[in-house]
Amino acid sequence: MTLRLEHISFAFEHPGKRVVDDVSAEAQRDRITAIIGPNAVGKSTLLRLMSGVLAPDEGTVMLDDSDLGQLPARVRAARLAYVPQRPRVDAPFTIREVVELGRYALPHSARAVDEALEQCELSDVAHRVFNTLSVGQQQRAALARALAQVHARRDAVILLDEPTSALDPRHVQQTAQVLRECATTGRAVIVILHDLALARSLSDDTWIMHKGNVIASGPATQVCEPAVLERVYGVRFEFADNVLQASRA
Repeated sequence: MTLRLEHISFAFEHPGKRVVDDVSAEAQRDRITAIIGPNAVGKSTLLRLMSGVLAPDEGTVMLDDSDLGQLPARVRAARLAYVPQRPRVDAPFTIREVVELGRYALPHSARAVDEALEQCELSDVAHRVFNTLSVGQQQRAALARALAQVHARRDAVILLDEPTSALDPRHVQQTAQVLRECATTGRAVIVILHDLALARSLSDDTWIMHKGNVIASGPATQVCEPAVLERVYGVRFEFADNVLQASRA
């Protein structure tokens, strides 16, 4: 499974400033690709273009050899799951019902739902209403919904927008393990992260976005280097006890 971007551009207003500007990049199966970069450089918009939620003004998103925009909705749903930055449910659905929505366009599978709840450590709160839980639990429920959606599909792509931003350290570690398992079993995982240390330790490949472009891509250990990051973020970075962090100097 390969998700390939071919000269993707997008603007919310026409004519208007491009939020994503001529991006070409490729994410491979069996690997985790992290997208990093400062605020408001187009990361979330790029992920929505890869999901099919938005259609590019120019260029093509290719899922293997197929134009994503030309795939029937059910085919796309079976192969591609998207976890938004801010999960939102406007009805009094329980956690289980939210996770079951991942199967909406697919055959019902109680096993897929049960396994996703267990993977995200939500089985004991599955009966509770989504909007009564913490933001961290809601993030885990959104991940569980995606896992239920692509259950048993080893050729799937999972797209995630800051899935660990509200999680405690234990659940960050647990989520990282789930994503690694997804990649190990053949899926392509593409995740936006602001935690650069996590991006470096978790991902196999990293894309750096700046002003609507992917300005650097490659193995995480090469891309997430202080000299590269300093040019983008405008602050110094250093390794402290082998952990990447911003420097006060």
